[in-house]
Amino acid sequence: VQIDFRSTGCAPLTLVENARVDVRESSRRNSAIDFDEIWCVFDVDAHPNLNQAREEARQSRIRTAVSNPCFELWLILHAEDLARYTSRRGVQRHATVLGFIVGKSIPHTAWTTLNENYDAAKRRTQSLDAMHAANGSPAGNNPSSGMWQLIDQLQNNISDTSGNNRT
Repeated sequence: VQIDFRSTGCAPLTLVENARVDVRESSRRNSAIDFDEIWCVFDVDAHPNLNQAREEARQSRIRTAVSNPCFELWLILHAEDLARYTSRRGVQRHATVLGFIVGKSIPHTAWTTLNENYDAAKRRTQSLDAMHAANGSPAGNNPSSGMWQLIDQLQNNISDTSGNNRT
């Protein structure tokens, strides 16, 4: 599996538009861009055009892993449940208290906990999805995270013994 990080730190619509350029480039004969999948990972935060970004990604067969309100929620779910509406700043503060972030980085000391508790975080995230479905709130509502889908896909590609996967 080869992972290529591009277009970090931009709004979701810009990220999807950049990914769509890669999709168009890859379809050209003799393109240097070769991939099996493109994923866009972004937060809900207060980004404008979020729904447009999601729809354009869907139409272009670009997968998304969206965290609402922010990525740090995914980290918190490795340690505990969080099933109530919460602000981005509140989630970021709590992730900092738990030792999962320092500024905009995940410290090396957090990796063992995150790796060991992946299954619990996945279950908690799926429980949030079920909670939203049961109470009639939209999929991806606050709180939610699609990060487990990306990680599962990466794990599936890594465990594939064909050696031909590029993500």
